[in-house]
Parts: sequence; structure tokens; C-alpha cells
Amino acid sequence: MTPLALFAAAALSTLWALVHLFIGGPEVAGPLRKARDLPEVARDTAYFCWHLVSVTLVLMAGLFLAAALGTRGAEGLAMAGTALAAGFAALGLALPHLIGTDYRRLPQGWLFVPVIALGLWGLT
Repeated sequence: MTPLALFAAAALSTLWALVHLFIGGPEVAGPLRKARDLPEVARDTAYFCWHLVSVTLVLMAGLFLAAALGTRGAEGLAMAGTALAAGFAALGLALPHLIGTDYRRLPQGWLFVPVIALGLWGLT
């Protein structure tokens, strides 16, 4: 395993978590919570999902950090972090096409491609 690559994956994952929390919070979560033109169940469920993503992004960064530090089961931790990044990337790259928009509106999937690369490098 390559700890430097895993530290880089942890750092980049932390950056994406911070972007999600501190940019996505005011731009997405705040307006979503205040939206009164949505059915309550849709609004509240989407708001809950935003928080689930927050937890998952922080968890992904923690998995990479724990793996980089050589925690017992480091390979499995790095694999889990890489799998999360791959899932986010796959969904993020496919979704714009599936819902009829473009990457200018939903670029987030691309953010996880370098995390995948760093995770895979770290696993070597």
C-alpha cells in the first residue's frame, strides 16, 4: 500500500466534505429547507438525504485517513473509501444525462474521479 496516496485521498475527500458542508449548505440545504412549494415529505426527505451525504463524505475521508495511518484492516478501509468514491462518481457522471441536464449544473461526479485514482494508487 502507498500511504502518501491514501493521505492525499483523505485530504481531497476532506476538501469535498468541506465544500459540501460550507458551500452546499447555503446553496442547497438552506434553500431546500425553506422551500414551501415542495410537498413536506419530499422537502424533508431531500434535506435528510443531504445530511446523509454529509456523514458519508466525512466517513470516506476518515476511511482513507485510517488506512493511511496503517490502522488494522487498512486495505479494507482503503477499498471501502475507494468504493464510496466510485459510487459517487458513477452516479454523478450518469445522473445529468438521465435527468436531461449537463455537467455545468451538476459537476459533482467529476470531483470523485481523482479520489478514485488516489485510492487505487494507495492500494498498490
